Amino acid sequence: MLNQIFEIAKIVFTASYRKNLILASLLTIFPLLLAAWFFELENPGFQSGFVLDAGGGIMALLSIIIMGVLSFDHLFWPTEQPTPWFYFSRLNSRIAFLVGKFLGISIVSGIILAIFSFLLSLLIYFTSGSFVFLSFKIAFMVWSEYSLLLSVFVLLSTFCSKLMSVGMMIPLVFISHSANYIHSFMPFWLSEIILAFFPNSEIFTIALNTNEIANLLIAFLYSIFMSIFYLTIAGLVLKRRDL
Repeated sequence: MLNQIFEIAKIVFTASYRKNLILASLLTIFPLLLAAWFFELENPGFQSGFVLDAGGGIMALLSIIIMGVLSFDHLFWPTEQPTPWFYFSRLNSRIAFLVGKFLGISIVSGIILAIFSFLLSLLIYFTSGSFVFLSFKIAFMVWSEYSLLLSVFVLLSTFCSKLMSVGMMIPLVFISHSANYIHSFMPFWLSEIILAFFPNSEIFTIALNTNEIANLLIAFLYSIFMSIFYLTIAGLVLKRRDL
């Protein structure tokens, strides 16, 4: 089973590499980094906090684009795709089939975010003289959050069309960022039951806004366990499909 997961993740990564997705993503963000560089030249000393805040938004946008593109390439539908997907979808473990694709997409996204955060730190170092590690923390939390949301999208892809999956993700992302609001107008026990089945993105926001490693670890473990939950359900749904 681990062999199957590894081979599928490798195929996703190789396909992304051959399509120059990583290079294309870096070329896309290069003008933004260049703009930040020129901004610092005109406004010395103002750049670090501004670019880190903007960088977090850019990382989130990058994650959405990358995961969306790769999901459309690899998640819909095994029967419409050439080998090796047709072959892999018919092996014993359907869950391994989905986990492999999930890991492949998540790894590509993680690599791009890591490179971008490194370039961001370099830019701040050359303009301010200090190397900032906060960009890596932001990248890690963005990657953890959007990998979790990707697992939900994997689940939706097993029984919904592309357009329906995207349409369902929009309100789901809103709910994931509205835990406190949901608690405010619902009985606590009811809101807790509802939110137990939805990803809670506020956990990542809390971890990002504190300096405690424990919060980062909790957010990361939450992402892992909830992703396993959604992927397991997705595997059970896919197992019942006639591919």
